[in-house]
Amino acid sequence: MKVTLIDYTMDAVNKLLYTKATRLTQGEETRKKIYAMDALEKQKELDYMANTVPSSWEFVNYTFEIVGVTRAFTHQLVRTRTGSYAQQAMRITNMQDFNYYTGPSIESNALCREIYDDIMGQINRAYARLLDAGAKAEDARGVLPTNIHTNIIAQFNLRSFADLVKKRTSLRAQDEYREFMELAVTAVLDVHPWAQKFIVPDRLGWIKELQTYINSDCSHGHTIDQDGKLGALKLLDLLK
Repeated sequence: MKVTLIDYTMDAVNKLLYTKATRLTQGEETRKKIYAMDALEKQKELDYMANTVPSSWEFVNYTFEIVGVTRAFTHQLVRTRTGSYAQQAMRITNMQDFNYYTGPSIESNALCREIYDDIMGQINRAYARLLDAGAKAEDARGVLPTNIHTNIIAQFNLRSFADLVKKRTSLRAQDEYREFMELAVTAVLDVHPWAQKFIVPDRLGWIKELQTYINSDCSHGHTIDQDGKLGALKLLDLLK
């Protein structure tokens, strides 16, 4: 998987502060005051905004190019209806010799991996035979697996992105989704370090420690069964 931040709101801080200020006053004078604020004043305002009504967050956007992910993942991603998407079309693209994702429970099991790779090979050969026999790509794609690799461009505003981080960094989320979120958060913070408090609140530090504790096979000598883990993870998600 490769996640690249290909576009984002350049003047994001001033835009955030101005859209917040317009709830009280508007116009050129207000904009001049915001642009004249020093870094410390702006940071103080941002700290406040990170813990208040998030409507102004919607004026800051991030566009990601996501390469080498599964159709299974993108089916989940596009359920976030506040995002915008442009995905690789298998209807007209020849997907012969496709790459695919292997889940951790299969990757770590030699027999499962053998069965999985064998099936993927059979699917690839069947797809090629269909094309050779005269089937259109849009019809032959019906045999392709959910875990085939694809590419997608996705855009979220800061409000939607922060909500996505909160929901999809859970240990109950699919591994591939969590990997995307980690890479996306890193990309955003590289260009907007101030966004840390908006998308990764301070409380997530101790929540992450608890997640690690719960996810371990044995913590302080006490084994946590699957039902106990699931219940604790649901509680952590509520705490977020």
